[in-house]
Amino acid sequence: MDCPRCSVELAAITNDDSAINRCPECGGLWVDGTDLSKILLHANLPALSAIGGQINVDELTGMCPACNVDMVVVEGGEKLALHYDTCESCGGIWVEGEEADEVPEAIDWKAAGAELATFFRAFAKKK
Repeated sequence: MDCPRCSVELAAITNDDSAINRCPECGGLWVDGTDLSKILLHANLPALSAIGGQINVDELTGMCPACNVDMVVVEGGEKLALHYDTCESCGGIWVEGEEADEVPEAIDWKAAGAELATFFRAFAKKK
């Protein structure tokens, strides 16, 4: 699978039967809907459908790394300041990496899951 931003091969981070894919260049994370549901559940967060957000049809996004169709941008958080991309075909989710000069080379599944939980915790805030 290639990064929808950088077009480099995503690195798989696995844990038992779950996987998160991370871009070694930009630090973005790709996770399928089922694995994201597990992460949200373990972080005491509601399901993605309950977190909400609104689709921005004017925002351009990349192609789904799993099935190569256009993804859509979903905005949320305080003043709609956060966004993630989702594939309406396979249900996968792309979360941009943190703005940083260097992406850490190694990250484990627990750290990647915590990064996703932190993002969706902020995304769920609706002030």
